[in-house]
Amino acid sequence: MKIGEILYFSPNYKFWDLKWDDKENLIKAFNDRVQGFYIQPTSQLNKEEKGFAAGILCITTIDFLAKIDYKVRNQIKKWLKDNIDDFKKPDPDFLGNRSLADRFYDEFRDGLIHEGRIKNGGQFSYDFQLLMKLQDGAMIINPDILLREIINYVDKFIIKINQDDATFYQFRDYLKQEFQREIELTRK
Repeated sequence: MKIGEILYFSPNYKFWDLKWDDKENLIKAFNDRVQGFYIQPTSQLNKEEKGFAAGILCITTIDFLAKIDYKVRNQIKKWLKDNIDDFKKPDPDFLGNRSLADRFYDEFRDGLIHEGRIKNGGQFSYDFQLLMKLQDGAMIINPDILLREIINYVDKFIIKINQDDATFYQFRDYLKQEFQREIELTRK
């Protein structure tokens, strides 16, 4: 985000504030980014029951976290299966080897990001207290529960990069790679 001539990594950390070899600084900045750009806005949208917008932010958050965790693009299905138990299950509406993560990716993630809509009758709803419901052949996702799963993952991930130096250095190097252009722009 850019405000005036200043490029921000997160709401409270400018790119030039990042100390790449200072674990505490970088983890705080990362957490500030995830909380400030993703989790807090999504939480506010959920409070207002604006499920469509909240769902899109959840998906964007998952995209970002999956890339950080797996260091490669397009690992969203794997991230879903590894971090949210409900997505490991097979899709009961599909004959063959397709998980609910595959279905969510195709109908929600690709539908929303590429077409601006959820495909195959899928919806967001706050009307039940489960992550997902399959009803009349459609997948229905509660964006509030999805956000809780994301928050749970972020908490565990921060503990992991705090405790394991090798994981921290991989995390740091990947961030530097992903934000290389932004870092260069702050040096001018």
